[in-house]
Amino acid sequence: MTKDEFKNLNFKDKVLYLNERLSEGQTVIRIREDIGIGEKALQREIKANGYKYDNKLKQYIANTEANINANTVSNTTSNTHKKDIVVLDENTIPILKESQEVAINFLEENLEVFELIVEKFKANTMSNTTSNTEKNTIIVDLIDDKHLKPQAKAFRVNMFIYKEWQEFCENKRFSKQDLLSMAMKEYMEKYK
Repeated sequence: MTKDEFKNLNFKDKVLYLNERLSEGQTVIRIREDIGIGEKALQREIKANGYKYDNKLKQYIANTEANINANTVSNTTSNTHKKDIVVLDENTIPILKESQEVAINFLEENLEVFELIVEKFKANTMSNTTSNTEKNTIIVDLIDDKHLKPQAKAFRVNMFIYKEWQEFCENKRFSKQDLLSMAMKEYMEKYK
């Protein structure tokens, strides 16, 4: 390629050309000399368009991708990572490989499922991270039925649970009736 042909290419095509030659094993110096352009001129254009040369990848990549690609690619072979490089054009619109498009389509098709998973995770995380004072706060939210003369009812209860219930109720400021009624109400609301 001549110097004029290279200069007439848009920036995206220049980066693609440079990266192709680099993947063939040529050096930046050799490519520049073959084209006939100066080192500083090429460096200025690369930097002005938000790219840089990555020594590990031996490719020109967008500056924002430098750290991501270096970490991702370090565990792969050199032939593999050269195929997976995403080159951005002047408007920073990604040019995706087929495998990346398949992954994005999968994510788009299952977005609602992922949102539900995240919501459930957040709910579980929030409930697990509440402080002990919040967990120990009992709120009795019952309809006042004292004027209706509530009737006593008998229940058969597991003996171990009953002993724990007795101990639990000893130090509370509410009556056993209110606590049992509230526990039953919360259980019913939770498992409707």
